[in-house]
Amino acid sequence: MEKNNPGTPVADDKTLVAGITSNKTQAHINLVGKCFNNRYLIESQIGNGGMSDIYRAKDLHLEAEGIDEPYVAIKVLQQEFSQRSEAKQLLIKEARKTQQLSHPNIIRVYDVDADGDYHFMVMEWLDGEPLDQVIKRSKPLGLPFKGVLKLLQQIAAALIHAHKVGIVHTDLKPSNIILTRGGDIKVFDFGVARAMQLNVDQYAMPDKQHTTPHSGYTPAYASLEQLEGEPPCIADDIYAFSCIIYELLTGKHPYQRVAANKVDPKKIPLVKPKHINFYYWLTLKKGLALNKAERSGDVNDMLKIFSRCLWPKILATAAGLVLFVGVAQVYQTQEQTIESLSQGVAENTSKQAQLSTFEQLTTLELLSQLDDIPREHALIKQGLLRSHQQKIIDIVEQKIEQVPKDPHGVYKNYDDIEVILADALVIFPDSMRLMQMLDGQRTSRLSIVDALAERLNLLLVQGRYQESGDNHIPRLVEDLNFLDTGFEFQPDEQAFILYQENFERALLQHDVNEITVLIGVGELVFNHVPEAESLLAFGKSMKTSVAKLAAYNEKIANGRVADYPYQAAEIFYQKTFEQFGAELQGIEDHTQLTLIDENVAELAKLLPANFEPLVRIEKRIAGLYLRHANLLMDKKHYKAAQKLVKRGNELYDQINQISVL
Repeated sequence: MEKNNPGTPVADDKTLVAGITSNKTQAHINLVGKCFNNRYLIESQIGNGGMSDIYRAKDLHLEAEGIDEPYVAIKVLQQEFSQRSEAKQLLIKEARKTQQLSHPNIIRVYDVDADGDYHFMVMEWLDGEPLDQVIKRSKPLGLPFKGVLKLLQQIAAALIHAHKVGIVHTDLKPSNIILTRGGDIKVFDFGVARAMQLNVDQYAMPDKQHTTPHSGYTPAYASLEQLEGEPPCIADDIYAFSCIIYELLTGKHPYQRVAANKVDPKKIPLVKPKHINFYYWLTLKKGLALNKAERSGDVNDMLKIFSRCLWPKILATAAGLVLFVGVAQVYQTQEQTIESLSQGVAENTSKQAQLSTFEQLTTLELLSQLDDIPREHALIKQGLLRSHQQKIIDIVEQKIEQVPKDPHGVYKNYDDIEVILADALVIFPDSMRLMQMLDGQRTSRLSIVDALAERLNLLLVQGRYQESGDNHIPRLVEDLNFLDTGFEFQPDEQAFILYQENFERALLQHDVNEITVLIGVGELVFNHVPEAESLLAFGKSMKTSVAKLAAYNEKIANGRVADYPYQAAEIFYQKTFEQFGAELQGIEDHTQLTLIDENVAELAKLLPANFEPLVRIEKRIAGLYLRHANLLMDKKHYKAAQKLVKRGNELYDQINQISVL
């Protein structure tokens, strides 16, 4: 195996051995035609890795028992490793570990055995192909999300099961995942990593001169922590899993196949796949995080998000069938259906007179009288619809054009459009034109939702809460809800951190107008963020008070007379005065007292002189001035004490001149 530089794109996905070069001196031996233990007849080679080859073989015992498909897969250690006990132990441990992982989406291992110098493992034979071949065929556009979802659900099921029993794959990659013709996923190469200090796989082979622990990986799919030699954990599998999802959606590796420890995010930025919306992209991007602390922590959590708010689900086998059977079969089925209908109409010669009457109808007349055609004439009805199909679909297009837009006259009502197309597909379920229209409308809706969500997130990340026009946040949220009633906006983590900082700053500055804006923004865009719950609850409790203070400020700014909202102000400033009280409780000298007095005086500029919480705190400060003055006089610091007495008396005089409500 040639040594690869992890800092450059890797051409293949063979697992590498950290710091070890495998020097192959023996020529490759062709095992086709060889029979192991008089039972397994090798028929063809189907794959190879760093230290093993995989073959399709016929199980002669099963064939003798009359089994129709007596095939198995055989993994055989290459000859250069067949005499090395480490390699044989790896093979045995892989077999044993995989046998413990009994799951529909994990390949079954039947046995591990030897025949002379040949050491091999017997696995179930799968009629399918590895995902790396599926990805190659999907280039350059990738696969649609609905198809990818069925694949990732099964991959996730395998990983979740393995993680529950304490096994981390550590070398998950497309070539280690098989998609069968029936649409089933099978993950293999489990077990060895956990068995060998959680950091090895069957391809990893240490040199005899090395005394360090075994460490095997595939650079393009290994996490940063793996590459730096940290113990394996679930986060490693999540990184590889996310890379595979990205490749299925785009046909490309998210980091251009550069190893994680060599990636420069500025030079290789992550780009959102076109086939997923912004909500899914946030989850996928988190799984692709280079640092473990920022990465998704659980495969099941990722799966729940990807399975949420989706379009109607396709059958479990659809992904496999589409990939293997192809579009041609769909066209063939359509042509057969049309031909069958045409033959049926021709054979009903006894109904020609009635058919002639219906044939005189225009397309609009036919649609209006469709329910009047007797059930026993269903074949005639289908024939008439088929003859008017193009004109009917033209009418469908006209209806779509006439669908009313949102209140602002910008976006189409895609829900109404889907109803129109669904009704048309009931009549013409095999119409490619209608299916293309439906896909086009869904793609259009998804693209608009993605664009609006990205714009909204950008505004939040930049703290632009009060813009108007196309960047008016309430308008953007309204448009998103109109376009997709089930859409739940998920802002970036940075957006919430900035929002929280701005909220706290506005509270400290007692900026009523800014707090009003922030409460409104929070209720609109952070209502699905768990970390925001307490902050939003606090904002909600202050909402009425803030609104009354904002209304008062607006009247005063416009030169109008207004009564000060004392009760609302008490609620709004409650925490501030509680903080002043706590600070006064803990002062140790008159210097601290003076600082608090200055802060209270600054706040007093915003409040009526007879505001009761203000009067109470000023009384406390005045009393403390006199108390600390007495302490200074006891120490014969008469000059300093005189200043405190003067300030205390000023506050008492100020209080005596007002009438507290």
